[in-house]
Amino acid sequence: MYGNHGKILQVDLSTGNIRQREFDENFTRKFMGGNGFVAKLIYDHVPPDADPAGEGNAVAIAVGPLTDTPMWGTSRGHMGFISPQTHLFADSNFGGDFPVAQKRTGFDAILIAGKAARPLYLLVTDAGAELRDAAHVWGKTTEETIGILEKEGGKGAVCAAIGPAGERGICFANVICGGKRPGAAGRGGQGAVMGSKNLKAIVVRGGKKTAIADGAGLKAFLKEKLPELKQNKGAMTTFGTGALPNMMNAKGLLGTHNYSRETFEHWQDISSDFFFPKYGKAKTACHGCVLACGKTVTVGEGDFKGKIVKMPEYETLFSMGSMLDNPDINAIFNGNHVCDLMGMDTISLGITLSFVAECLEKGVVTEADLGGRVDFADGPGMVELVKLTARREGIGRRLALGSARLCEQFGKDAYKYLYTVKGLEIAGHSPRGIREMSLGYAVSTRGGSHHDTRPFYAGTHPDPGFETRPEYVQKSNYFTTLGDSLSICRFIAEGMLEPPRVSGSMVKVVNFVTGWGIDVEGLERIGERIYTLERLINCRRGVRRKDDVLPWRVMHEPIPDGPSQGRYCPPEELGRMLDRYYALRGWSPDGVPTPEKLSELGLP
Repeated sequence: MYGNHGKILQVDLSTGNIRQREFDENFTRKFMGGNGFVAKLIYDHVPPDADPAGEGNAVAIAVGPLTDTPMWGTSRGHMGFISPQTHLFADSNFGGDFPVAQKRTGFDAILIAGKAARPLYLLVTDAGAELRDAAHVWGKTTEETIGILEKEGGKGAVCAAIGPAGERGICFANVICGGKRPGAAGRGGQGAVMGSKNLKAIVVRGGKKTAIADGAGLKAFLKEKLPELKQNKGAMTTFGTGALPNMMNAKGLLGTHNYSRETFEHWQDISSDFFFPKYGKAKTACHGCVLACGKTVTVGEGDFKGKIVKMPEYETLFSMGSMLDNPDINAIFNGNHVCDLMGMDTISLGITLSFVAECLEKGVVTEADLGGRVDFADGPGMVELVKLTARREGIGRRLALGSARLCEQFGKDAYKYLYTVKGLEIAGHSPRGIREMSLGYAVSTRGGSHHDTRPFYAGTHPDPGFETRPEYVQKSNYFTTLGDSLSICRFIAEGMLEPPRVSGSMVKVVNFVTGWGIDVEGLERIGERIYTLERLINCRRGVRRKDDVLPWRVMHEPIPDGPSQGRYCPPEELGRMLDRYYALRGWSPDGVPTPEKLSELGLP
């Protein structure tokens, strides 16, 4: 079988049982890999009423047929689980070196269920797998844990670990992966799920090669496409995603002061095209990638002064910068590094802070109620709050709950300042100003994630309106789902595979690797099947049309100023888009996949 090894590893932490199962090409033709595999495994093995923190939940990690092939940007893995933030299906795509190391073990997917009686880590090699004691790394940072366990794992081992935040059950705890360029499975709280299972880490090491159908054809295609990729995404090599505050602010789409505004006066202070020349150290790349969009910086002030750390990505510059009215780039460097060491999602944490700051500002809650303060424009204070949250100390006990649960506790008008969908804080791509993101966030299976629907910035000015957005979102869902299943980096896919819909270029890549001879329609059908399966998991857990909603501010407060002034998504516009989108997807008016559609897709 080309592109996949045909093996899944299943681990029961409660019993210590480890077994292997095989799959054939029919399985890959239905679910591809990566995203599709984890959705199928979670659907099959996690009961609809499973507690996210209970034994019944599971963590699935999968790679795709493109992983560890000559195709650029394919050291990507995918992690799926039931989220402690949303109580729904969540998945996170991550890069670095871990996915290639996992692929070389010969296991395309790993499913971990149950709960260990004591802290353990899982070692997976091409000879099999074993559970090992993790008492010596429990309580340690991700950096410390990765260093120790990669040494124990032997040459070529790569570790994915939780930090103290995951051990303490912080709902937005994440998983940090080691290797030459660290990666993060960042959103939805998978770190807390692993922590609830007493699973500190997963270490992978192997030497198996991935067979592909037409290596010469793939290499010729890449040579042909390289100029296009450099033209479209070459800026990523220079400044990474950190330069996006410049573009976003210029379009009036940079969420500021808890999204009460969408322009930030001090945007230059948090945009890497301005700060990287001063603080930049080096470029870093995921395994085998030509873009090298990762960067390191030398911290200029604060606890980590003089230390070389990972440069914050755009989403962190947004959530810890403009959303908090914070121009202090060194505070963002420090806060981001604390999050990486402790294992926390910077998007959810930063937006939780900005939500609380506005609730204090508007008198919804008091300092006495919280046991502390959160203020806008206070970089050093933000760093201290990150530490308190990781330790669950003082006000950090409340912040660790995330903004959606805090909103329930605050009551009053707190809902007007909440910036979540389905309980997950929204990423930095404006659902008021970017019309497809209005619908895209609302219907995302993950909640406030920007990876189910991708923003089309070329179409943000002039305003494209809402009418054509359901078709756009439908096609974008297929493109992103397939990208996460293959599994390929968004920037590579968007730079050379003709987004936002499935194209002939993506078909060529799939056929070069798998030898299937599939066409665009057949590839789209796989994307539709996987995304529908994710929706089905959520529908089994109660999701309906009532849950496909946007924050109050997005639907009732127009952007107050800037180039996108006046834009918002009124409830009636969202309603019309939902009607059209559900019809396009073959779902009921209440947002449930119909029996006819499930039968057509070969789903239960």
